[in-house]
Amino acid sequence: MRTARRTILTVVLTVLCAWAGPGVGRAASGDGGPTAVAVSTVAAKRPAWQATSGVPGPGLPARKQTSGASPALLACDTHAVGNWSYTDQAGVRHNAMNSQVQVRDHLTGALIAGLTNSAGNFDICFGAAQFTQMYITFKAENAAWRVQNGTDVYNWSTPIRANPVPGSTVNFGAMTPVDVAGNRAAHAFDVGNDAWLGVPHSNGCWDPKDTTCSQVRIDWANDRTSGMDHYDQANNFVSLLSATPDAPMSVMHEIGHALMDDLYNDAFPSSAGCPVPHPPNAASTAVCAWIEGWATFFSLAMYHTSVFLFGNGGSTDYEFPSWGSNGVANGDVTETRVIGALEDLIDTGAHASETWDQHSEGFGVEFFTLAHHVDNTFASFWNSRGADGFDVSDATMGSLYQNTIDYQYRNPLIDGQGQSLPTFLSDTPPQNFGFNTTVHSWSVVALRPSAPTDFDFTMYDDRAQTSFLKASNLNDQAVDFVAIDSNLRPLGDYYPRVDQFRGPGTFRIEHVQAFQTLQPASSSSFRFDDSNVAAVVETDLTAGVPVTIRLTEASVISTASLFVMGDDPSTPATFVQNRGSAVASAVADPIFGGPVSVTFTPTRTGRYGVVVTGDNGGGDFTLTRS
Repeated sequence: MRTARRTILTVVLTVLCAWAGPGVGRAASGDGGPTAVAVSTVAAKRPAWQATSGVPGPGLPARKQTSGASPALLACDTHAVGNWSYTDQAGVRHNAMNSQVQVRDHLTGALIAGLTNSAGNFDICFGAAQFTQMYITFKAENAAWRVQNGTDVYNWSTPIRANPVPGSTVNFGAMTPVDVAGNRAAHAFDVGNDAWLGVPHSNGCWDPKDTTCSQVRIDWANDRTSGMDHYDQANNFVSLLSATPDAPMSVMHEIGHALMDDLYNDAFPSSAGCPVPHPPNAASTAVCAWIEGWATFFSLAMYHTSVFLFGNGGSTDYEFPSWGSNGVANGDVTETRVIGALEDLIDTGAHASETWDQHSEGFGVEFFTLAHHVDNTFASFWNSRGADGFDVSDATMGSLYQNTIDYQYRNPLIDGQGQSLPTFLSDTPPQNFGFNTTVHSWSVVALRPSAPTDFDFTMYDDRAQTSFLKASNLNDQAVDFVAIDSNLRPLGDYYPRVDQFRGPGTFRIEHVQAFQTLQPASSSSFRFDDSNVAAVVETDLTAGVPVTIRLTEASVISTASLFVMGDDPSTPATFVQNRGSAVASAVADPIFGGPVSVTFTPTRTGRYGVVVTGDNGGGDFTLTRS
C-alpha cells in the first residue's frame, strides 16, 4: 500500500476514529481513504451546453472477489443520502457526477455501491441490520474511468454512523475531500466525467464498436513534479503531473490520446520522431500534427470553446490563426493548423469574421470517423470521412483552407455575387475558385485588384488545374476577365486561379451570366454595387452590318469600361476568351470616367457577349445599341 500525503487535520481525525473507524490512506482493496469532511459552500452550476440527461451512466466496475468478500446483502430498508463535491484551484466548489459511492460496514464488511447523479447527490438503500457500523467511501472510479496512483484508486471515507434506525434516512450531508491533493484527484476524475458527457454514446462504452467496455485510467500523484504529462501507450494510462488537475483542458488533452488509442484498438500512431516538447506552431510531420492536433481539438470540443487554457494562466485561441499568421507554419504538418481545421468544422457563430470557413456540424461527425477508421494523418482522416458519407465538398474544405490546409479547395463563386478577401500584409497565397455555367449564354469571370496590388488569374477546365483554358494578366489596377460562350461550349465546371503579382493588398472577384439580350435600337439598364465587378448581356449581330454600342453612367464618379466578345463556331478554342481578345472595346478614363462607346462592323453573324467592367465601384449604367 502506498502512503498518501495528508494534512495534520486528517491525521487527527484518523486517530479520533481509529477505535471503530475506517482506515486511512489509499488502497486497491477499497478500504477507506483520507477523511471526507462536510462542506457548506454552494456548488457552481454546470455550463448550459453540458447535457447530462440522455447520457448513459458509466456503471460500476466489476468487483474483485477476495477472501474478505462482502457477505450476501439483506433486503434494503434504510437509505443513505448525501452529496459529493470537490473544490477547484480557484476555490470554486463543483458537484461530482458519476463518482462511486460505497455504503460499507466496518464490522461485517458488507458493501453496496452506486454512483452520484448530475448534482453530486446519492441515495443508496441498504439493510440496517447488516450495517450497524456504517460509513461511506467515495471512490474515484466507475466502469468507464478512474483516477489512480499506481494500482491504488483514490478514495475518501466518512466517520462511522453506528446503528442506523431501520426504515430511516441517514443523511451524510455535503462532503468533500479534506486537502488540496484530494481535491485535485477528484478534479481529475471530474474531467473524465466531462469527457463522458461530451462523447457520443451508442452502446454505453467509449468505443461504439466495443462489446466489452474499456476503462480510461488516469494516473496522478501529488508528488510527481518532474517530467511531463503524457499518455503511456504501452500500459494504456494517462500520466499527470501534480498540478495538472488545476488545468482541466490539459487533462482532457491526455484523455483525448487515451480515447484515440481505445478507438484504434491499441493501434496508436507511432510518435517516433515527434519533437518533445511539441511546439504547436512549428511544422513537424503529418503524423505528429495529427496525434497532438486531435488531442487538443478534443479538449476544445469537450469544453465548447476555441480557447485552450493552460495551467500557467496562458491561453491560445485557435479560431484566429489563418494565412499569414506570424510564426505559424502552414499545412497539415503543423499541429495548430490541424486543431484549427477540426475546430472550424464544428464551431458556430464565428463565420462572420472568417473568409473561407462557413461550415458548422456536430462533434459526432468527427467522432464517428475517428471511431471507425485507423488514420495516422489528418489527410487520411479526411479521406475516411468521405468514405463514411460525410461532406468533403468545398463547403467543408473551406474550414480546412481557413487553416492553410489545402486538399484542392475551390472557393465557390455564386452567380452575380462578388467575393473579396482580407488584405494580406505578406504575399497572398494562390486563391482557387470554382463555378458552374448553368445557362446557354455568355458569362464572365472578372477580377478587380485593390490599389496598389496587381493580381492575375488563369482559367482551368478541371479541379486539379491541369487543363489550361485562358489567362488574363493585365498590369496595375485594370480589371482582368475571362469570358465563356456557353451558347457554343457545353455547360460545365470551371476553376479560376488567382495569383498575386504585386502586393500587399486584396481583390474582388465575380462570376456573372447573361440573362438579357440587347436588341437593335434598344437599351438595357443595370446597377453595380460595390461588390460587383462586371456585367454581361448578349446581342445578335450580322456580318457586314455596322453597329454602335454605348455605355453611359448616371454618376460622374462611376467608371466602367466596355468590351464586345465574339468567337468562331468552327474554332472551339475561341469559346473561352480573355479581355485582350475583345473584337471591340472602349476603356474609360480612370480619373474622369465618362460615357464610352464602340462602333465596328462584325465579320461573322452570331451571338456576341457585351461585357461591362466596374472599374471603380458602384453606380447606375445604361447600354444602348444603335
